[in-house]
Amino acid sequence: MAVFQALVPPFNELLGFVVDEWENGHTRISVTVKPEHGNSHGIPHGGFLCSLLDVATALPGIYCPHQDSIRRALTLSLNTSFVGQASSRQLYAIGRITSAGYKIFHSSAEVFDSNDRLLATGHAILKYRKGCESIDGMTLEDWHNLVEKPS
Repeated sequence: MAVFQALVPPFNELLGFVVDEWENGHTRISVTVKPEHGNSHGIPHGGFLCSLLDVATALPGIYCPHQDSIRRALTLSLNTSFVGQASSRQLYAIGRITSAGYKIFHSSAEVFDSNDRLLATGHAILKYRKGCESIDGMTLEDWHNLVEKPS
């Protein structure tokens, strides 16, 4: 398992997502639901659950075993179904690859509360960013050169 904190997007940190397990084709993410994550009924907002599903479907496909490299992907489609109501403030999501090609991968994820009650499911289609298609990814230096804007 490799979790490189320097590569965690600020949005994931803002929402409090913690990557517990991450390997090629699989991830487990946990989060403590805060009041600001809730809807008017005091349960996790659907948008919050969608964000958790989005991350949980992406990570299994962008795992990279090299600390000096990175893989990135863009979500092309995310279909969600809400199937239950949380009975605890602790949630976790399990994500896995369902099929993958060279540029596109499909994945699914499920969100549960700490009582293992299923809350939501998601199915996503994602596209690798150029240079991130192989498990070796692209070097962090090349990534920064690609995303930095000229002065």
